Amino acid sequence: MDTKPSRKVRYTRKVLRESLIELMQLRPVSAISIKELCALADINRSTFYAHYRSPYEILQEVEDAALETLEQMQRRNVLLTGKNALFQLIEEALQFIIDNRNWIQVLLSEQGDIQFQRKLFSFIRQKEFIKFKGNEWADELTKEYYLIYALNGSIALIQYWMKSGMDTPKEKMADMLVKLNWQE
Repeated sequence: MDTKPSRKVRYTRKVLRESLIELMQLRPVSAISIKELCALADINRSTFYAHYRSPYEILQEVEDAALETLEQMQRRNVLLTGKNALFQLIEEALQFIIDNRNWIQVLLSEQGDIQFQRKLFSFIRQKEFIKFKGNEWADELTKEYYLIYALNGSIALIQYWMKSGMDTPKEKMADMLVKLNWQE
């Protein structure tokens, strides 16, 4: 049995996601009504409720898709090691950001859901994308501070890159991020 949604369902969900992202460029999801979301998407409320319960559910779907894509990238590169592997993974992630800039920019902005940003931080830390020198830490707390610093710096660098129109080539950005996050 084919469980793939029909073209009409895919279109409706797509237009709702795009409309939510457009509205979130102006304000957080908590300030977006279903009425204005439906007006922008040019659908009626009953159609909205046939697919979602709230704008938060759409946002969760977008966030889950972003995290799943990162997970797939990490799995494809799991056997690679060293700086080159990190460069390749970061470059692939930057291409994903370029291809999906509108909704990634919203997810990482002040309008985005802080829970998504926490999940993203946790994912990056768990997958150990940030590498520092062996066991040269005075203690685990000091190591944690350095990791948080590098992680926040990386996310801020990506946010700045997106806000400035992504005018720096992704290869140069990947190189900067690798240097920031890999110490031998």
